Amino acid sequence: MQFLYHKDSGEKNIILDNQAFHHVFNVRRQKDSILILANMLDSKLYSYKILQVGKKQATLELIDSKSIKQNSPKTHIIQAIIDMNEFSKTLPYLNELFVEKITFFYSDFSQRNEKINIEKLHKILLNSSMQCGRLSIMKIEIMKNLNEVLNIYRDSIALDFNDNRINIKNHNSFIIGAEGGFSKNERELLKDRLFGIDNPLIMRAKTASIFVAANKI
Repeated sequence: MQFLYHKDSGEKNIILDNQAFHHVFNVRRQKDSILILANMLDSKLYSYKILQVGKKQATLELIDSKSIKQNSPKTHIIQAIIDMNEFSKTLPYLNELFVEKITFFYSDFSQRNEKINIEKLHKILLNSSMQCGRLSIMKIEIMKNLNEVLNIYRDSIALDFNDNRINIKNHNSFIIGAEGGFSKNERELLKDRLFGIDNPLIMRAKTASIFVAANKI
């Protein structure tokens, strides 16, 4: 773990309790007297000295801070909603590959009963960032359909498996369909935005998102 997230990181004294306390003292069995914390808002790491440890909480005192330079992420994945239990396993990879934002939308091939638990996904991203050292939080948003996406993200392109190839590095915003790709109606909406990628095989939706993110690094 590169750091521990705490929303009050930067304050002179903070209290570590609940899950964070359990993770540090019961799971990791912290023996060092110094903890590295971050609030994931100001690109800084804060060093705290452990002053006192109780049964359910610990008191920490700030002793140092350090600014960390990380380039601003730019990649934007616009993902048609698929099985969210499966796709949530992809989030740590996208986070490590420095994706700026992921926008979920209901496509014609999406299962309408799929619900997105933002709190759960946010927790996955926080845990991933603490492990990989990312000091910014990947943004998550939900849109109703492809029309709404196209009205807002006018420079986005849609990934298809055709011979109209593009260089991914020249673009930042990518629409990825559900399993089965895009419907006939969606393909008509996307007719000027459908581009192929340099891969001879058909990829699943979650694999395509990782492929894009990895090729943008």
